[in-house]
Amino acid sequence: MAQRGPQVRKLAIIPFLFLLAACAQLGLAPASTFEERLAYAVSQNAAVRNAAAVSLERQEIALEDAQRVLKITDEVRTSLDAAKVAAGAGDVSTAEGRLQLATAILVELQNYLRNRA
Repeated sequence: MAQRGPQVRKLAIIPFLFLLAACAQLGLAPASTFEERLAYAVSQNAAVRNAAAVSLERQEIALEDAQRVLKITDEVRTSLDAAKVAAGAGDVSTAEGRLQLATAILVELQNYLRNRA
């Protein structure tokens, strides 16, 4: 029974990896406002961090790779925070650029982790 708990926990990350793609496939309305897209990116960032931790626990990635993913997600979060500040200051172009860059990086990290699962 003690073995079952960690196995179930390892499988719990699967829904996080497919959540983003599933929303589009189910026909759910995509985030349209800047605030919605920012909130979506923040949750993507958290999901990638979770996925990296689970992948490390399952020995699908090395410790150095997990640390690199966490460092990148820290930088992504900084970019998302800067996008929010820029939007609040009325600098829509900078806010959009930072959000798009952060989102693109998160997609690549998701692909990296999904390919190792």
